[in-house]
Amino acid sequence: MDLHGFVSQDGPMFTPYCDKHESTVLLGYESVVGIESTVFGVKVLLRCYCGELLVHDAVNRNHATTQMSA
Repeated sequence: MDLHGFVSQDGPMFTPYCDKHESTVLLGYESVVGIESTVFGVKVLLRCYCGELLVHDAVNRNHATTQMSA
């Protein structure tokens, strides 16, 4: 905690969309439960503080135009 009583975060932060919250949420590295490397970039599996599993896509800029949605 910092001097004002807030928890400080020095690592990476993610802002995935959570269906339960119906908005994006701010999650830190302690929420990461898995990482998968693909040809399009990295997929980070996160556990939201409400318990939902969320996926954050970190797209490789070199392949961003070739990624297609299903």
